[in-house]
Amino acid sequence: MANILDYLDWRGDLTLIERGFNEVDNLLMAELCFLDFAGIVPPGFDVPVPLPEAMARYDALRADATMGVLVPEQIPQLGRKMAASARFSELRLCGYVSRIDDETQTQFAALSALLPDGTAYIAFRGTDDTIVGWKEDFNLAFLPVVPAQAMAAQYLAAAAAQMPQKALRIGGHSKGGNLAVYSAVFCDEAVQNQIMYVYNNDGPGFRTSLLPLEQHKRIAGRIVTILPESSVVGMLLEHEEPYTIIKSNQVSVLQHDPYSWEVMGPNFVPMQSITADSQFVNQTIKAWIASMDTQERNRLVDALFGLLGTGG
Repeated sequence: MANILDYLDWRGDLTLIERGFNEVDNLLMAELCFLDFAGIVPPGFDVPVPLPEAMARYDALRADATMGVLVPEQIPQLGRKMAASARFSELRLCGYVSRIDDETQTQFAALSALLPDGTAYIAFRGTDDTIVGWKEDFNLAFLPVVPAQAMAAQYLAAAAAQMPQKALRIGGHSKGGNLAVYSAVFCDEAVQNQIMYVYNNDGPGFRTSLLPLEQHKRIAGRIVTILPESSVVGMLLEHEEPYTIIKSNQVSVLQHDPYSWEVMGPNFVPMQSITADSQFVNQTIKAWIASMDTQERNRLVDALFGLLGTGG
């Protein structure tokens, strides 16, 4: 079945003005954020770089770059296809930031894209191949706020202040989806009023539920959560509801790979429900986490990543 690369072949000739932004476009924007645009796209918002120019400079500077073991190798190809398509060739990129800090256990990156329909998409990068990135993910189980979440909220506030007249879409894949939701919930009400949609593409939930919070209630109707049918990552911790279930050509945790998500026209192929295996894993992991107090979770994560670091 078709995936997001096939989508660009099939519908890349249809501009965003001719056919409006959709859920598949959202995932493409979230994946684009995984590319290292340091020195290519400025951290500010006042001098955006056209996507074709950004990809040409990326290929010139990082022709031999690899995405790592766990990040899909198709992402540079996706960026080139987007740049060559009528649908995305007019995108302008700005606000690229990337931070890795072993001491504070922080892995954060964000990218803003100005769309030809007058809106902007703010993308937060998911977990990369760094140990610190994975450690921060595990810290979600026992810390009320991880550094990347705080940085996402700050980034959104800065982007909204620089683009006060633009309607905003916010999104990300994996941890990037979690950051998108966090930033949209914990921002000023004025910023929330700029937000059209928040896209959480198979991102984990939160240590405690956000549902009772007034600031979550203000934005809840605009949060779009997309999960593959056997989702593992996207079912972790406390999650907002409802969610859209889609078909993947992989199994179990491998369905987290967005290039396995099946596409038909402008949408992902829908499914009726999460599989029994996904529900079992979700319930088992939640019960296991719930059986430990915060200190026990902390010790477990430190021990696990101590072993990973020692073993290289």
